Amino acid sequence: MSACSSYKSGPFVQRMRKYITTAEGLDSDRVNRLLLSGNRLFIGTGKGVNIYENGRISSLDLNENVNGFSVSSDGDIYILCSHSLYISNDNGLKKIREFESVTVDVYYIDNTLYIATENELIITDKSAQKDVLVREIEGGKTRALAVSGENIYVATDINISIVHGKRMEWKNIMPQFSNMPAGEITAMKFDANGFLRLATTEGMWLFDNKSLWISCERSASLPKNTVYRIVDDENGNSYYASDVGVIMLQKGKLKYFSAERWVPDNKVNDIAVNSDGSVVYAATDKGISIIESKMLTLEEKADYYNILLQNYFSRHGFTPSRKLNSFDFLDGKPGISDNDGLWTAVYMASECYRYAVTKDAGALENARERMNALLLLTEITGIKGFTARAVRYPGDDGFDNGSKEWHKTPDGKCEWKGETSSDEMTGHFMGFSVYYDLCADDEEKEKIKTALVNITEHIISNNYRLIDADGKPTTWACWDPEELNHSDKWYTERGINSLEFLAFLKATYHVSGYEKYNKLYREFAVKYSYALNAFQFKIKDAHLMHIDDNLAFLSLLTLLRLEDDEALKSLYLCGLEDAWEYEKVERQPLFSFVHAVFTGRDSDIAQGVQTLREIPLDLVKYKYYNSKRKDIILDTEQDAWGEKRQALSPVAADEQNVYHASQNIFTLDYDGSFSAQEPGVFLLPYWFARYYNLIEKDG
Repeated sequence: MSACSSYKSGPFVQRMRKYITTAEGLDSDRVNRLLLSGNRLFIGTGKGVNIYENGRISSLDLNENVNGFSVSSDGDIYILCSHSLYISNDNGLKKIREFESVTVDVYYIDNTLYIATENELIITDKSAQKDVLVREIEGGKTRALAVSGENIYVATDINISIVHGKRMEWKNIMPQFSNMPAGEITAMKFDANGFLRLATTEGMWLFDNKSLWISCERSASLPKNTVYRIVDDENGNSYYASDVGVIMLQKGKLKYFSAERWVPDNKVNDIAVNSDGSVVYAATDKGISIIESKMLTLEEKADYYNILLQNYFSRHGFTPSRKLNSFDFLDGKPGISDNDGLWTAVYMASECYRYAVTKDAGALENARERMNALLLLTEITGIKGFTARAVRYPGDDGFDNGSKEWHKTPDGKCEWKGETSSDEMTGHFMGFSVYYDLCADDEEKEKIKTALVNITEHIISNNYRLIDADGKPTTWACWDPEELNHSDKWYTERGINSLEFLAFLKATYHVSGYEKYNKLYREFAVKYSYALNAFQFKIKDAHLMHIDDNLAFLSLLTLLRLEDDEALKSLYLCGLEDAWEYEKVERQPLFSFVHAVFTGRDSDIAQGVQTLREIPLDLVKYKYYNSKRKDIILDTEQDAWGEKRQALSPVAADEQNVYHASQNIFTLDYDGSFSAQEPGVFLLPYWFARYYNLIEKDG
């Protein structure tokens, strides 16, 4: 291993959200407008106004469609309805004006009200009775109003009209005589510098109020999707209500909060935000989302996940995903999967590293519970050395349903699942070898030695395959040199399965000390060219298949940790570097940290840390449709494989679902599965990085 820099993360912003709908007391899920005044959120719907304060909802006695809000300097709330203007204050609710045409928007600035209807601009006093200006709109119907100081702009469906001069006449900007956007303008707002921001059906534009127009096609800091409203906080951040959720502009970069993880519907009608941006409210046709931010450290996040895992992702010592009946995290139970052994081993290894770093007795206890569960998998089949995928008991889903891959134990107390794959074996050898070195007492070391020796002997004696209860080889567990080196059927697995088997032999020799396995290891590495197979194990697969990528880095974690032959290690490191250059676009924390630890090149540690920060606290797999985002560039590499195009680079981890490193994070859309991902994807890379001092302790 090579020395790396140590990254100090410090606290970072972590977000959670909750929804408010008719189930919580709204009079309608269809919310048009929002206004935050102090601690009160005014909610305008098609049926009137609700007020959300301290977790409770009340209503104003108003049964009209709401088109806009504004608040005066002394706290009066102006409510713009379809053809009326109301004021709400300590004296109650009062209608103060009616309009002939449908209203569009209202501003209160310096004791003056600016009201736009489809046909008129009205400038009046705070009582809406003493008019300064009533002017008919030129060039079609009003679409948006923007007011700042002396600047008063009205966007119509044809042009932009500006109130001009002492006589307050119209001065029009037209697309045929300027570079203004030709698309429909949906909203306008001045920024703090007085520049005009224009939201259109084709994205955002900037205007210097003279002749400079900057479109979203020229700037990555402007959304390309349809935007309906623009809101700012006091820290210089902007928030856009768009057709792909809430878009936040912070420090020059856009962040997307889309349905269903962050908002109940992708079309966001309006946004309200508190002064520092720590709470964002989003109005949709399916209710309101409240997105709250708090500062968290990576270790605090790891502790949160660990508690969550213990309470909700534990089943008989195993660590599966959580099966849900709805998108409510609590409405479910731990599931049973093909890969219970693999993900249990991943969590076990993370707790081993945590114990080595912190000496926390709870970490040792958790690791030991998983170790015993994995040992059970190696023993329960009754076939020496053949390991089960999973175990289930009476009362578990599917028990005794007659599935051909499930086999009841002789005592009938449980069933075990066969058709065991290379995934389980990779997890077992990785996890057991880490536990052996960091946690095991003498008795446990003997048990681990016996388990790994038995598995290895089973593989060797069965022509380098796993043989199931029916006497047939399992589908994917093949390490036979004749097949891997000479059969085109196994071409794509040649490198990765070679890497796996070398890791198996190295780990078995490590825990047993039996020279037989060291000799066999070197024979496979050199005579059967498995070391050269590992030299370039990664198949450039258009980023379509990710299971083998995960198995490769777990195998490298085992192999490079235990290998002391520098000549062989050099070959494996070449394979690591080749794979890393192709895989680093994924920003997978485990890949980043394994690469950094064993190469000493730490340029991508920050990338792994950023993904750890972005992984959502909420582990539910929600629906999302990122294919609607116009900022995402599609890859073309999939064409050669006859597959659907996907993102050229993955979106941020909190802009999609929580995925294992074995799953495709380039996918654009997901229809939902009513499940929650266990947090091993965070816990193993984090504690691995802490153990090797890639990440400093927070605080």
